[in-house]
Amino acid sequence: MISATLLGILGKFTPKEFKEFGEFVKSPFFNKNIHVKHLYDYLKKFYPEFKDRKLDKEVVFESLFHGKKYNDGFLRTVIYNLGKLAEDYLAYINFRKDDLNRGMNLLKELNERKLEKVFLKYYSEIEEDINSVTYQDPDYFLKKYELQNQKEIYMDWSKFKQKDFKNYTENTVTYIEDELTSYYLAKALNHYRFVLDKNMYEKLDHNYEFIEHILEYLLTKDKYFKEKLKIKLHLNEVLLIKNKNEENYRILKEIFISSSGKLSRSDMYSLHNILQSYCVYQGYNNSPLSDGKAYTQERFELFKICLEQKLYAAEEHIYFDDLLFGNIVGTAISVKQFEWVENFIEQYKNYISPDNSDVVINYSYARLLFNKGIFEKALWHLNSIKTIRHIQYKLPVRDLTLMTFYELNMHTQSVYQIDSYRHFLNNNKESLSEERYIRILNFLKFYTRLLKIKEKRSVKDSAKLKEDIESTSNTLEKYWLLKKTGELSDE
Repeated sequence: MISATLLGILGKFTPKEFKEFGEFVKSPFFNKNIHVKHLYDYLKKFYPEFKDRKLDKEVVFESLFHGKKYNDGFLRTVIYNLGKLAEDYLAYINFRKDDLNRGMNLLKELNERKLEKVFLKYYSEIEEDINSVTYQDPDYFLKKYELQNQKEIYMDWSKFKQKDFKNYTENTVTYIEDELTSYYLAKALNHYRFVLDKNMYEKLDHNYEFIEHILEYLLTKDKYFKEKLKIKLHLNEVLLIKNKNEENYRILKEIFISSSGKLSRSDMYSLHNILQSYCVYQGYNNSPLSDGKAYTQERFELFKICLEQKLYAAEEHIYFDDLLFGNIVGTAISVKQFEWVENFIEQYKNYISPDNSDVVINYSYARLLFNKGIFEKALWHLNSIKTIRHIQYKLPVRDLTLMTFYELNMHTQSVYQIDSYRHFLNNNKESLSEERYIRILNFLKFYTRLLKIKEKRSVKDSAKLKEDIESTSNTLEKYWLLKKTGELSDE
């Protein structure tokens, strides 16, 4: 088989792109090698699957060079050249998607060639285009900085430096202080937000010292930058993750509801995840301001907004996020929206990546059936899961399996599963945040005691267990544990 890398790229081209790539290959401006053109013509017969045996290198060589002795090195060169053209075509596609970048590159070239009249014409047009941008993300500030920088370069060589300097220096004094600083703050805060959010689920090594100085400045001295929407967004996201403050949550929720037209899809997607994480935290931690059930309902309402705004993937062309799918199912079940869950699974199950659909769909149905008391069928779905690639699904599947074993009085299987689970946690501790690791350990500790009490039928022990569960924050499946403990006390 010829290069999997080349075929992988070609297979991702849309029919329109694949045809246009052919024109790209056959253009003498980009390619003058006739063999590369012939290779494209040969391969297009197998687009888009590229799985035919006629793609073996020996067969391809014979078709391109009839009767000549097979030369692997020469064929590799032809394949390599077509691959480089495919990469160049991808770069060209990306380049033409961004009119502002294309315009900025043109402006730089006009400036370098000192084409003054054309430069001034396009400068005004590009400035107008930048100012009309809807999403003022970090690249918006960077482009404003680059535009002002081009103005400064122009002033250095043009006659206007002496003739009418003032007309061309408006805003140039502040552009580094304003635009470049805004770009850096938005980028730095967004990255810090990403690291902190990621660290909630798995351990990451990161030096926070410099960004902490920036935070202190914004909170104690700044009155300008933190009011810009993107900086305000990421600043409050960071503060919410760090401090779990209700005020930051309210600010972010207001942004989430009212600023969807001013933020990119990616920003809205990330913001939704952070709001959800805060609700999860409050649901697992006992405090005077925390009501687990209220925050579960809050999560459900956020999920409904998420679906209305189609924020189930970071980008439109990506599949439904598999972890998000499971979280939506679990939350809706927790607020007893069983019919809603059934409709949700049916409506969105085909949006999941084929690589993960087996796990996600079976787990979702198992969770629903478990909460409806249909435990045998729930276990059937859990046993139907073949391969779990994502560690974040290996955990809830094990949790649900343990609870199902308990409901079906499968005590021996429960003991084996607990032992297996503890070994799994020890081997994967570095992949989990400390908070989540403790949450699961608390569940296993109480589950093990629950199992022993059920076998012994000890009412006294069950009362003590109930007291311990109620007083322990950050416990997985806390409501189920309390329910089962209560049932033992009533027996």
